[in-house]
Amino acid sequence: MRGWWILILLVGLSGCALPRAGEAPEPEPLVLGNTLIDEDTLWSGQVLIDGWVKVARGVTLTIAPGTEVAFVRRDLTLDGLGDATIDVDGRLIARGTRDAPIVFRSAEASPQAGDWLEIQSNFSPEVHLQYCEIRDSAHGIHAHFTRGVIEDCIIRNNIDGTRIGNSRFVIRNNLVEHNISKGINFRDSRIEVTRNIFRYNPAGIFLFELDRDSPIHQNNFYANEYHFRLGDFFTGDVYPRDNWWGSADPAVIAAHIYDSRMDDEVGTVTPAPAPGWRAGSGPRDALDLVPVASYSTAGFVDAPPLVAGDRLLVASWDGTLSALDAQGRQVWRRQLGEVLDAPLAADGERIYGQSWKPEVFALRLRDGRPLWRFPYAPSPADDHRQGGVVLLDDLVLVPAWNGTLHALDKLTGTPRWSFDSGAALRAAPALDEERIYLADTGGRLSALDLQGQLLWQWAGDEPLLAVPQLIPQGVVVLGRGGTLRAFSRDGEILWQQELNETCFYAAPVPVDTTLVVATAGSGLWRLSAATGEVIWRAQLSGPSYATPLVHRGRIFVGDNDGTLEIFGLDGGDSLARTTVSGAIQGAPAIFQDHLVFGARDGALHRLRIEDRLP
Repeated sequence: MRGWWILILLVGLSGCALPRAGEAPEPEPLVLGNTLIDEDTLWSGQVLIDGWVKVARGVTLTIAPGTEVAFVRRDLTLDGLGDATIDVDGRLIARGTRDAPIVFRSAEASPQAGDWLEIQSNFSPEVHLQYCEIRDSAHGIHAHFTRGVIEDCIIRNNIDGTRIGNSRFVIRNNLVEHNISKGINFRDSRIEVTRNIFRYNPAGIFLFELDRDSPIHQNNFYANEYHFRLGDFFTGDVYPRDNWWGSADPAVIAAHIYDSRMDDEVGTVTPAPAPGWRAGSGPRDALDLVPVASYSTAGFVDAPPLVAGDRLLVASWDGTLSALDAQGRQVWRRQLGEVLDAPLAADGERIYGQSWKPEVFALRLRDGRPLWRFPYAPSPADDHRQGGVVLLDDLVLVPAWNGTLHALDKLTGTPRWSFDSGAALRAAPALDEERIYLADTGGRLSALDLQGQLLWQWAGDEPLLAVPQLIPQGVVVLGRGGTLRAFSRDGEILWQQELNETCFYAAPVPVDTTLVVATAGSGLWRLSAATGEVIWRAQLSGPSYATPLVHRGRIFVGDNDGTLEIFGLDGGDSLARTTVSGAIQGAPAIFQDHLVFGARDGALHRLRIEDRLP
């Protein structure tokens, strides 16, 4: 290898943290200026490119899983685009894994599309990218007279995700999103485009001119301005088949395809659409769940386990609250005298919750010693699910069965203020910087200021049993009849979606710009948080009362048949499941890299997640 090597400690790339005693120092990044690679080379760790790197003909550049390749933005050509590039005349093999993807990105503190130019290949016999993330570039993969495979990758925040001409590529199982011009752009090539997800692009697929009968099938398109667009010089016909176009309505599909119906000088796209979401799309995932241990109580474990630092807190219907350490050993157990089924809260020193007495309590996290208790008046609504307590600055907010939201002093339990909603409260309130959103069984959504004064109230005709959830536009609530509604922060209804499935205590989960919803109608839904439009629906094995957990691109959800199932977030495919002998009615959690959940078999279950990638 010949080139310019710059041996510096790269603060911005490596974080520059000093190693702790006994720890090996972080390896210095490989920093390359204008460099010719003329022998087989392996990159790993962190690589910084400031200029061009060329892979000579007959030479293979291999990039190891987990490698980060960052590009310095320099615009010496004054065209508004970064100049840094990898230019491949030989072979490029960059095959990461789901847990250790290879990342090609901008090195800038505030990355933008176009910060670096491209990965270019000319007359390359092999370019193979798998489990890579390609972002912040001008042209992504720019190939001519090349054979290649792009699979299981995320292609986002580029100007164009690809520019491919006179080549043969397989592009499968990728997520192509948020590119500011085109997702996949090609001409005069045979490109097999299968099982990809295209979303949030001005054009998902752009076919510039000429086509060598490229198969385009089993993809999912949604939320693009145009799912498929023909270029000004394309005059032929294209017949994509078995793709989901975000709708079953032919008029809606046509509105998102740019062809002869919009410009009579270009060709025609004639889709044979799939009837619904295509399974098996996006980056592939597979895993196994391996039981590790369980912790038994004498009652249902409905409350979700709470991770508090290096402790895991487990509440039971037998009235006990237990703290477990990282190895699952009991550190302490406290008998509180009544059923515990509500989500807990902790602040690093104390644990807060409520029991069926009804009573609010605070315990010391270190040893479970009681600090204070606050009883409140019972009501005819007792003996049902309680809402979780929520911390707000120096207050504990307690949704009570009797319809009162209590605000208690965290240190003493002294009441500071209260709000009477008029109906039983089954769910914790949601908080933003200025408001408290409270849902009640009378069907009302109340917005309070942080001092408990009513700002506005909306009344519906179905009980609201699930926690309201914040979205960028405001707040969403889910009714028992399956109506999902979004409100602005000032109480205006922005949209509503009828799921037509009964919904109990499982709350919508905001993730990215979407919502994940589990229902008692055995449905798992992903919807747009901006519009309420359905992206996909998956079938659960039983009715769910449990709020899902979304973690590292996976959805973990339990149901009343005792099944804990894991789904892919983007594709909605079932990845793994395990079954216990009692209903799972609380959200699972991740503790010490293990999956933990409680069930009505009286136990907390702990499992190891093992990747089993294809």
